[in-house]
Order: sequence, then structure tokens, then C-alpha cells
Amino acid sequence: MRTAQRFIIVCLACALLCQLPAQGHAAQQGAEQPRLIKIVALTRHGVRAPTQSADTLSQWSTRNWPQWPVPRGFLTPRGARLVTAMWEDMRGSMLNLGLLPDAACPPPGKVFVRADVDQRTKATAKALVDGLCPDGSLSYAVSGQTPDPLFHPVQAGVQHFDPASVAASIMDNAGGDLDRLHEDNAAALTHLQHLSAPLAPEMCSRYNLPPSCGLSDLPNSVSVEADGSGAGLSGALATASGLAEVFLLEYAQWPDASAGWGQVDARVVREVLPIHTNVFNTVNRASVVARLKGASLLSEMMAALDGSHRDQRCNAASLVVFVGHDTNLANVGALLGVHWQAPGYPDDATPPGSTLLFELWEQGDHKEVRVRFFAQTPEALHAPFEEQKQPAGGLVAPQLTDPARTHRAASAQVTAPPVVGEARFSLNSFSKRVGDALRNAPLAQQEVPPLRLRAEAESDNATAAAAKPEGHATPTAAR
Repeated sequence: MRTAQRFIIVCLACALLCQLPAQGHAAQQGAEQPRLIKIVALTRHGVRAPTQSADTLSQWSTRNWPQWPVPRGFLTPRGARLVTAMWEDMRGSMLNLGLLPDAACPPPGKVFVRADVDQRTKATAKALVDGLCPDGSLSYAVSGQTPDPLFHPVQAGVQHFDPASVAASIMDNAGGDLDRLHEDNAAALTHLQHLSAPLAPEMCSRYNLPPSCGLSDLPNSVSVEADGSGAGLSGALATASGLAEVFLLEYAQWPDASAGWGQVDARVVREVLPIHTNVFNTVNRASVVARLKGASLLSEMMAALDGSHRDQRCNAASLVVFVGHDTNLANVGALLGVHWQAPGYPDDATPPGSTLLFELWEQGDHKEVRVRFFAQTPEALHAPFEEQKQPAGGLVAPQLTDPARTHRAASAQVTAPPVVGEARFSLNSFSKRVGDALRNAPLAQQEVPPLRLRAEAESDNATAAAAKPEGHATPTAAR
């Protein structure tokens, strides 16, 4: 009898044990998986010619500077191609995640892109939508105001710098002393001095120094425009910062040569870029600067994410992209308290084409915002494109710009202290974080800018191609 009872108990136990995994598996199958429902992105324009004039560059170094194929500050054709390649690859990820439909091009209204009014941002927007839609049917919007108060609220007069408070904020972000910032970046500064010397005697005389002065001799100071229209640093740190970025731009523009008169390869780029990033962020991540310059843009990105934007195209689209500048990325990042480390770059770097994403995920009744950052590594920016051959027979097949994905963007590690680990928030907590950052900040009025027709975009490119480039020598001669 006891044996029979034991047998029955064992059988029941076995049945229960066998059933448990099946129930767990069924529960797992039945659980709703997280689903990406929207992305709002802020991207920097692609590789451009230096914004400094030929006269300014000749002050920084008396060596022959390369001649760029476009006027200063303009996006280059290679810069456009790099942007297209990056967004072709990102489009593939969005297709895999179900954000965009599996079609040759997203349907009307699925994507909305707004660009700043500069040539480099408009041309970047065109290159970006070409990556998302190879047949060229997507367009982008541009404000009728110049400057656009969304991207440049101080220049547009929406915000105003108080010189004393802005200077104090920059000094505070520098650790209270520019000499300390100078010392922290002494190695990169010395390296840049060696790469670029000699300075023009006129540069030395501006600072009342002997004609044979060196880059590191220039005194540093905070400069704020008297009318409150701008702020920055001047002296050795500012000049070195500008040199480092110009070398990165040269390295990205000419894949068949090193930058900096043949001296700057990927290793040297990594060695000198920290001074640019540190100086740039000392100004643009300073709390007062970030708030005055970044509040309107962060507000509109949040409105696009939660569907409360005045422009219904922002609310309806699954992918919304604002095409701006490195300053915009730094301002928004600082306001949110978000930091990133992209492969190949210093912390919080904003290289050409880099992109900050707010991803909205949904799982049941729960919505989560994941903050991500992407950038092409220095090696990807420098890599040549493979020329593709059309198939025989006269057929024209659609081609990818970068079928080998050599120029794809790398994902950065993004943090948002005091959040531990990845920068992930519930939608409510993210909304509160944004609201706290924007409290009492004057904002630019939301606008519904017109779309640019394809013909207008092509006309912009033709005008840029016909414009006279600025420089001193051909890239080959300079290297």
C-alpha cells in the first residue's frame, strides 16, 4: 500500500516538474516584447571646409594650407557621401527594429527632417534623406528666418547673453582657472605647436608678444561679446582647439593623404582631439550657455517625442531628425546631464555627422526613453569609398553608397548620472528631467517651416559647386 502511494506521489511530482518549463515557456511567448515606436534625433552636419577665413588660418600657421573644393563652412561632396552612407546603414537598423516599413522608401509622413538654414546643414539634410530613400523622393524643411531661432536663439535675439554671468559660468566649467585648463591640455597643445609652427608674427603682435612667439605662449581669456551675442575663449587654448578640429576635417576629407601637412594620421588625430573637445565643451557645456542656447531645441525635441509639437508632421512621423551643429549637441547634452563616449574620440566629442537619439520604446502600458549616440570613427571618416560598377546589359541597378559598411556609425556608451548604467528612463521620468532643465527658460516660438522642393536642394548644390573655394594650395601640394 505504502509502495503504491509513493509511486503515485512520484508520478504526480514528475508531472508537475515536466509541466513547469512548458508553462514558463508559454508565459515567455505570451509576454509582449518591447517595441520601438519613435526616434527623435539631433545630428551635426557632415564634413565641411573650415569656417575660419584664409587670413585667420595664415595667422595660425604660415605654412601653405590646403585648398578645399568648396567655400569655407560649406559641406563637401565627400562629406555628403559620408552622411548618406551613415544613414543608409542606420535605415537598415530601423527596418530590422520595425520602426520603418520594409520598402524602398518610407511612405509620406513617416520621416520628418528639419535643417538649419546654413548650406552645410541643408546639404547634410539632403544627404541624410538620400540615405533613407535612394530614389530621392524625401524632402526636408527649413525655416524662413535667418538665423533660425531654433538652432541659434542668441544670434536670433530670442535669448541674450549677460556678459558677467556667461563668463562666470564658463570659468566655473573650466574649474575656476584657465591656467589649469591649459596645464591639463599641455601635451596636446605642445604637439599642435610642433605640427603647425610657425605662428605668423602678426598673431604674436596681437598679444603683445615677440614675433617669434609660440602657440603655447598666447595668453588665454574668456571673451563675451559686448552686445551679448556670443562667447568663447581666446588665446592658446582656442587656437589649438581650432587647429585640432581642422586637422580632423582634413583627415576626413582626403582619404589618400594624412592631414596637417602630411603629419596627422589616425593616431595623431586621437592625440590632439582632446584639447578641441575640452575647450569646446568648457564653453558650450557651461550651464548658462547651454541653457540659453539649447533650451528651445530640447523643448521641441521633447514635443516631437511625446506628440505635442505645433508642427503635426513632427507628431505623426516615426523618425524626426533635426540637422544642426556641434554646439547644438553639446548644449542639449549638457541640459539633460547626458554624456557619451564614442569609439575613437574623447568623452562628449561631437565629430562631423554625429547624432544624438531619443528612442521611445513601448511594452504594454509602459513607455521608455533610451538615449543613444552614434558617430563614425576617425578611421571610418578617412576610409575611401569603393567605386561600384553597374551590371552589364545597360540595366541601371539601385546601388548602396557603402555596400561594405566601411563608413557605418559606431554606437557610443551613453550615461546620465545619477542613473546607473545605460541612459534609460520611463517616459514620465524623462519628461520630468526635461521639464526641470527647461524651467523658466524663454523659448523660441514653435514654427511650421516649409518643405524644400527637390529642385531647390539641387540648386543649392549647384550654387555650392560653382562658388569659389578658399585656400592657398591644392591638397596634393600641401601634403
